Amino acid sequence: MLAATTIGIASAETPSPAGVPLVKLDVANGFAASGERVTAQGAVIGTFRSETATVTMIGRPGSSVSLSSSMPARHRPGTLQISMSTTRPKSAGDATAYPDAGRSIVGDLVALGMPSVEAAREFGDLATFDGVAPVSSRVPVSIAGSQPKPSSPPQPAGEPTPYDTQCASINLGDGKITGYGCASFFLVHREGTDWWLTTKMKVSAHSSDESWFSPKRVTQLGWRVSWSTRNVLYDWDPYNTHPVGSCVTLTVKSSSPWADVSVQGNICPDSLAPWAVTTARSGGIWNGMERGTDWEGALGTQAVHSPPGAALSYQSAWTLSYCDMWCN
Repeated sequence: MLAATTIGIASAETPSPAGVPLVKLDVANGFAASGERVTAQGAVIGTFRSETATVTMIGRPGSSVSLSSSMPARHRPGTLQISMSTTRPKSAGDATAYPDAGRSIVGDLVALGMPSVEAAREFGDLATFDGVAPVSSRVPVSIAGSQPKPSSPPQPAGEPTPYDTQCASINLGDGKITGYGCASFFLVHREGTDWWLTTKMKVSAHSSDESWFSPKRVTQLGWRVSWSTRNVLYDWDPYNTHPVGSCVTLTVKSSSPWADVSVQGNICPDSLAPWAVTTARSGGIWNGMERGTDWEGALGTQAVHSPPGAALSYQSAWTLSYCDMWCN
């Protein structure tokens, strides 16, 4: 999906206050925090290292992360799992904190080391509902339980900015496997503490290993978003497994009574499937065998109802598996 190179962290960033970690490492599994910085827009960048991987994540102060990784072994792929969790108040002031601070999906990715042109080309569509067309919002005519029905036709609305983004970059397999991924969240309706949100997810990774003997190749890649108790998924995509016979551009889309959201990307064989869906969790996961050093990707969208009494707490998770000769 992309071909990124790593650049230094922007000079506008500053180290976090000494002795005051702004990102909590919940589950380490051999990882240790190796650096933390604050961007000019107030986002926190945390870097975590193990013997086999380096992970850098960007999010809100007070977020928590969990990480684990393993090397390939006989009949077992190498793996990396990471997650970032955030809890936010349902307040009018916090609802616009992200755009008020001047954050953006491209800006966050640049802070992680991705060149701005490539960040805009590959992930810029996460900054709007569909990445291209003007947004249509909907005004419901009635609410019945948790399944409100939209009116027709849709009424035009201004293009919103994300409510939040969670992004990460990864480097593992002796530096041969790299990638970027993000989730962007949109607050599409709020009435008191009755909130509706939509989510877009995209992740991309590849191996640069061109050795003729036992090259490392990506075999699985996924991103999902989970919500805390009492939040409910209204819609999600992918809903079913999409078999892929050759590389194609796929679009996934979710709808709510207030707005539709979609994202597209290049998906190669073998499939894009839903990842561990529950009433409050969904995502997309790619399974296959990386062709040469091609970039592989996964996509997902969701619409979420956060009713009164539900805490606004969400978690992005990324999984990646890779093989060499030992796991075949």
